[in-house]
Amino acid sequence: MTDISSKMAPLLIAAVLGAVLARWAVPIPVQANSDSGKRYVAVTGPYQDGVSLLYVLDQQSQHLAVYEARGGAPNSREVVFVGARRIDLDFQLDSFNDESEYKYDDLAREFSKRGLLSDLPKLEEAKE
Repeated sequence: MTDISSKMAPLLIAAVLGAVLARWAVPIPVQANSDSGKRYVAVTGPYQDGVSLLYVLDQQSQHLAVYEARGGAPNSREVVFVGARRIDLDFQLDSFNDESEYKYDDLAREFSKRGLLSDLPKLEEAKE
């Protein structure tokens, strides 16, 4: 029995250590909530401990507003307006601060070669 115990102890330690390391290695999933009506879409998500961000999108005017909400003691609760912008032109860009492995133009050419992108000439004409 001692022989089995001495062989099982390192396995048990390795299993426990593996479980602990796996918990640290696996990121905590992001949790967000959203709701939308006919005009507005609102999304919240955790930002820091006790602080959440609220994104509000006006679908008609294409404006985005961002708020920071703090909870806690009654004297520290607040909602702070962080910023806003009109985002309609943002969606006209093919890329901005894009560090992707494949650039949009390269993907469009490859898709076109394979017959998967029928409106590539329209896209290229729009760029000129």
